[in-house]
Amino acid sequence: MQKPFVTALLLAATLGLAACDSEPQDKLDAAKESLSDAAESVQDAAKETQAAAEQKLEQMSEQTPTSEEVIEAANDAAAEAADNTEQALGDAADAIEEAAGDTKSKLDTAAEDVKNSAKELQQDAKDAASKLKEESKNLAAEAKEKYNEATKAE
Repeated sequence: MQKPFVTALLLAATLGLAACDSEPQDKLDAAKESLSDAAESVQDAAKETQAAAEQKLEQMSEQTPTSEEVIEAANDAAAEAADNTEQALGDAADAIEEAAGDTKSKLDTAAEDVKNSAKELQQDAKDAASKLKEESKNLAAEAKEKYNEATKAE
């Protein structure tokens, strides 16, 4: 990019110097030579530009992945996703197993609490029945005594 600019600058300087020359033929020869040099410089610059473009194209083609590389990368990503899914499923199974163990433990504790409560209720019922039986005996004894008193008075 800088070479064509330098070439154009040299051409302009040469033309400028040629314009200052006193003889017209010398001016014409210098202008032809400058024009020839400028044409060569433009050709050289075009060749360099073409070479640079080819090199850039080659670099880009080396960097562009092939379809096999794309497929391989996709397969790798799918395998990694499958591994991650398998790990997540294993973790979920562990969590479910732990939750089931906790639930069983809580159910066992609740069942024991219900059993103890039932025993307490059973004992309370026995105590109430005993008390009721005792009170019934006392009332029966009192009723018998009152009956005997009522029948004695006659």
